[in-house]
Amino acid sequence: MARQNLISVEIVDAVVAEAIVTINNTRTEFPFLINLSAEERKNFRKMGPKSVDYVNENLLGANQFPSSLPADFPVAEFTKDVAAINKLYPLLIASQALTEALNDTILALSSDAMKEADEVYGFLKVAAKRDANAKALVEQMARRFKGQGKRKTE
Repeated sequence: MARQNLISVEIVDAVVAEAIVTINNTRTEFPFLINLSAEERKNFRKMGPKSVDYVNENLLGANQFPSSLPADFPVAEFTKDVAAINKLYPLLIASQALTEALNDTILALSSDAMKEADEVYGFLKVAAKRDANAKALVEQMARRFKGQGKRKTE
């Protein structure tokens, strides 16, 4: 049986620690970042990538035709919001790409590890028939499958 090995890597602890420090430092550079509740997210008007042009064009319109707006329209705040969005979007895209790569890498590593663990478990179940120490370990590992029952094949 061919063994799966989607990814093979040894990660240096210092590199991970440095990356975490970098991420945390980046977060401190943006003290205005907020975390919304699920309810708040649900109720807010959303702007996706396709709406960026729409918002920028409306800002242009607000600046070109200020007399068309009510006197109390907050053009300066609208300008600040749009400028912040335009500066944060590249950061969002880069961080999403990193998050997606981390998720995919962990998924591949997890798949490798689970297949390898299942194979070891199978070998140890055989060994447990003749070795009490192996039997104790197999019984401990079997807790992971408790309540799953046997799968029916159709």
